[in-house]
Amino acid sequence: MSHILYAMIGTVFLVYAVEYLISSRDDPREPKRLRPKVPLIGHLVGIINSGPSYHNRLSINVDATESANRYPRNASDTEIFTLGILHFKLYTSISTRLLPAIQRSSKTLSFRPMIQHVARRWGDASDETNDLFGSPHLVTDFSHAMKSSLAPGRHLDEVNDRMGKRVLLDVDDLLDLCNSTQKGLQIKLLEWTRHVVMQASSSGVYGTAHPFIDIEVEKAFWKWHSHLSAHISGLNFDILGKGYTARQKVFDAHQKYCKNIPDDASLLFKERWRVLREAGVSEADCVKQQATLPIGMLSNTVPTMYWTIWELFSRPEVLAAVREEIEQKAVIRQDDGHVLDVAKLKSCCPGLLSVFQETQRVRHIHAAIRKVLEDTMLDGRYLLKAGNYVQMPGNSIHLNTKIWGDSATEFDPYRFVPKASDKGGQRVAGSGFLAWGAPPHLCPARQFAATEILIFIALLAIRVDLHPIGGVWEKNPALDFADPVTVLNPKKDVSFDVKPRQQWDGRWTLLMSQSSVRVPLASG
Repeated sequence: MSHILYAMIGTVFLVYAVEYLISSRDDPREPKRLRPKVPLIGHLVGIINSGPSYHNRLSINVDATESANRYPRNASDTEIFTLGILHFKLYTSISTRLLPAIQRSSKTLSFRPMIQHVARRWGDASDETNDLFGSPHLVTDFSHAMKSSLAPGRHLDEVNDRMGKRVLLDVDDLLDLCNSTQKGLQIKLLEWTRHVVMQASSSGVYGTAHPFIDIEVEKAFWKWHSHLSAHISGLNFDILGKGYTARQKVFDAHQKYCKNIPDDASLLFKERWRVLREAGVSEADCVKQQATLPIGMLSNTVPTMYWTIWELFSRPEVLAAVREEIEQKAVIRQDDGHVLDVAKLKSCCPGLLSVFQETQRVRHIHAAIRKVLEDTMLDGRYLLKAGNYVQMPGNSIHLNTKIWGDSATEFDPYRFVPKASDKGGQRVAGSGFLAWGAPPHLCPARQFAATEILIFIALLAIRVDLHPIGGVWEKNPALDFADPVTVLNPKKDVSFDVKPRQQWDGRWTLLMSQSSVRVPLASG
């Protein structure tokens, strides 16, 4: 026992000594190091256990310690601090003031290595393809192809049109099921949301003959999705290989699809394929990289729509106001049914848009990350050393009372509704709203995803009543920290009663708008 005790004491001493030696090499110009309770790996354990929301907890602790006059020494130090994980550093900025400086330093603070890492870990890139993703040319062309093919115009109009038709079909199917049973209909909300978003998004991007029409491929994707964090980390948490087996099923479905890409496949899909092939990526690796497209297409849209439904339907007064707004401004009554005018939905329903964006604000937890390629002096004050990473946790900024006021931690459904006194008709500065990323790396699909969610929510709000089984809306449902997403999924799916609103029975159609009529998002 004495030998074991001595060994434990020696190990603890060694660990603290190693951390001391590592931290002693810090340059005094670097952001102050925030020490974990467990040396060397404490921050890593915190991120694994709490996901990206760990950064918000840290910022709260920093503010609390500052108030106690222990750390940091002055207010400016709370802008950015260093998390040491083994031998490397994670510089964590929790200030919007530093965002422009980080964005201006995009040549030395680069997102490109993260794209290469994703291509390797999720897309199973070969050594040759991995090297190609390490060059600036492929990544630049790849990013440009995605931005241009999703920009407002004819090609995005076609994607939106296919997506809208599928949204309408799935909502119609839900109502048909409701009307076909006298006992009422119950759905698991997350399961249903995943299915309908996958079908609608895939119809838009892949065309109507997409790989996920096969329900087994859909199930395989979500099984793979549950292992994404394990795969991206490089640690062997997928011991039984279930995630890799599911991924292979998705790869195989894409292999079949890519043998004869249909005519109604989006320009997005075709341009990604063209850029990869012209860069020298093998056809087999092209298929795998295309199979990662649904991760970006679905991972964040699903929980965002889930929680928008939750936040809206759990507030009867807000729901009534949003319903009235949609009915008066975006619904056209006809003798043979009803029409939802999507252009009016985008431009004339600020209450609905506000609930959607406020849901993103309070539930967004993603930390945008860049690799430090060269030693960089940020804002003339903070030295970021090459080989480390800098991150910008959105949750810390979205809950910052200096930006959003004393109600920053509360859900205000009208926060984003413009007032007559607001400059430019916008209540909130886009620089403080990071739900779609930070320039120059804004999500290129933000208009597509926002349009999809608004159509879904509008049709549900008008046509159905939704209540959790038992009628009680849980105030703070447990969250699943396992997924690398910007909005966390619920840890437990919830069953809901679905009842048609009889006054809105009948045939529904969509009057799709041109994508030049943009959703007026706070971040563009």
